[in-house]
Amino acid sequence: MRSIFAFILAVAGVSAQTVPIPAPNPGPPLIELKQYLSLTDAQYVQLFDNMDQSRRTVSGYQQRIYQLQSEITVETARPNPDPMELGSRYAGIEQNCRSIRNESKVLRDKNGGLLTDPQKAKLKTLEDALKLYPIISEAQSASLLEASAPGGYPIFIGVYAGAGLTPVFTAPGCNVSQGLPTVVNRQ
Repeated sequence: MRSIFAFILAVAGVSAQTVPIPAPNPGPPLIELKQYLSLTDAQYVQLFDNMDQSRRTVSGYQQRIYQLQSEITVETARPNPDPMELGSRYAGIEQNCRSIRNESKVLRDKNGGLLTDPQKAKLKTLEDALKLYPIISEAQSASLLEASAPGGYPIFIGVYAGAGLTPVFTAPGCNVSQGLPTVVNRQ
């Protein structure tokens, strides 16, 4: 089940915070999603190819953001920081963040385009279930629901970065994450 949520959130580019999560059971990544959606082997392989291509694209944007953040640190350490220099670097960060968000949409469209109509209907079921998360969280807070689902999976929505699966978009707005395991908290 965790793999299904990981896929949806990676494709959707939902905001995330870095929090360690337990490793999933060993096995192929996203196998539960493959089974649930009845993905063909070709769709399954293309899904990962698309995700890998997107990850490489986003990695370039993230590297530029790190560089700009470093330049901001140097500029602000000066006795008289130049507001124009700072502003242009902050604008550069925002531009790269927008590119990352756009890449999220591109990936979602590519991967969604792989699905047949019956598969899209099943994905819609998952999207509908995801909308219940705030209510589930409140029910947990009110001690009406247990904090784990059948099988011992945590109820929080997680993106696991092990087994060759790295999160593509891991940032609220665009806070570039350095950690691999992440938990996504809808806000």
